[in-house]
Amino acid sequence: MKITLSKLGTKNLAALAQRVVSSSKNGKYKIAEEHDFLKALERESAEYDKLYAKLTYSGKGDDILTADAARDKAFYALKLYLKGYKDVPSLPDVIEAALLYEVMEQYGGNIVKMTYADETAQLKSLFTELDKPEHIARLTTLKLKPAYEDLKAKQKAFEDLYAEQAEANAELRALPSATSARARLEKALRTYLDLVTAMRTITGWDMLYHDLNEMVKAAAATYKNDKPSSDQKKPTDPKAPKDPKDPKEPKEPKKPKKPKEGGGDDIHVPSEPPKKPEEGGGGGGSTPEQPNPPQPPEGGE
Repeated sequence: MKITLSKLGTKNLAALAQRVVSSSKNGKYKIAEEHDFLKALERESAEYDKLYAKLTYSGKGDDILTADAARDKAFYALKLYLKGYKDVPSLPDVIEAALLYEVMEQYGGNIVKMTYADETAQLKSLFTELDKPEHIARLTTLKLKPAYEDLKAKQKAFEDLYAEQAEANAELRALPSATSARARLEKALRTYLDLVTAMRTITGWDMLYHDLNEMVKAAAATYKNDKPSSDQKKPTDPKAPKDPKDPKEPKEPKKPKKPKEGGGDDIHVPSEPPKKPEEGGGGGGSTPEQPNPPQPPEGGE
């Protein structure tokens, strides 16, 4: 049975192993059902399926992103309100607003550009400062205590989700290596298929060999038909369209030079000047030689 198991995708390898085990244990092939190689394959197949049935990541990514956006929105809503308030001198308690804004600017900064951990650290420092009695009094005076408590609540919600994500990721890292699990499954599957191939001339194994060989052929076709376009042969049918090569980047044509004023210096002349007609010749189409101007008679005026 010819197949390169390493070329099979994750799902196709798992499916082939399951089908081989199922077909070998369908009751028709008693001689193979109790073989140690089949039992080993069944065991590795079950472990492989269990591993890939689990999430390959914590699954908290979207929730973390949403919680982070919520705390950012609450932070900037409070900060922008204070900025606008302090810029209107006629409003009451404008000094308190200015002082609170300075605190948020000092400890907040541009938090949207920070990592999750850095932003959390900055906000904790901000809360430590704003929780001081003088700042709590200012927030109360400006009726911003509810907005401040909302920001703290959103920060706590983010921290709770972040902790859950860290715990889930730790559990995933404790799982067996996916690479080693695949290697064990490939080895068990190859060993069993080689056994069936070697025993195919013995009665009772021959039909099992034919059944499994068809499964192997179907599995091998999945990667043979899924080669990159660069590996595919060109169609032999002349009517079939061929894959065009990537066109080269066209070069920008050179712009013609402008003729100089009052002269024809830039006019291109032929590489070879036109030949003059031979004396006495009357070559048709050639330019006749201009006659010399008449000379005055001797002794004349």
